[in-house]
Amino acid sequence: MADYAFLLPIGIALLGGAMSPGPSFLVVAQQSLSQSSLHGILTSLGTASAAACFALLAALGVTGLLESMPKAYALFRFVGGCYLLWLAYCLFANAKQPLPERTLERDKVSLLASLAKGFAVQISNPKTVFIIASIFSAALPQQLPSYTALWVTLTAFVVDFSWYALVAWSLSKAPSRAFYQRRKHRFDYMASALLALLALKLFYDLFA
Repeated sequence: MADYAFLLPIGIALLGGAMSPGPSFLVVAQQSLSQSSLHGILTSLGTASAAACFALLAALGVTGLLESMPKAYALFRFVGGCYLLWLAYCLFANAKQPLPERTLERDKVSLLASLAKGFAVQISNPKTVFIIASIFSAALPQQLPSYTALWVTLTAFVVDFSWYALVAWSLSKAPSRAFYQRRKHRFDYMASALLALLALKLFYDLFA
């Protein structure tokens, strides 16, 4: 296992990135507060799956391929920005709607949607793959042991899922939900504004 000691600093760096505020945190928080802990955890599973995809792409060197194809990368960023703007609009438009009652039927209908939303939000942020690639380039040794791509992908998944599942579990408790119920419109407006700003920054970087 000494050959894989580099996974520890990679995991720490990835945890620091996951803990920083961003669209993934916002969507996990929103799902946990407005729905349930299970919805938040499924959303976390979605974000972690996307992070694992990014880690695998970075480990396989696809980052360099994207950088060598500026038009494809620009399209990727544009689509990601459009999705973030759409999500911001949905939050803004429904900010004054009261929280729905939790029912088993609602859970059955929307759990898959929560998973998909977490994946879509994470995958729509193309900067994540370059952040992961930067971490890998700094921490990976020159001589890579066998199955390095697999282990770094699993590390990214476990770190991302563990953090956001903890966030989901914490925010879904009754006191958190009651607090959110009283201030839902403010939280949703703030989350909408932050997502819109992230999207606009993507567009600014793209067209500047």
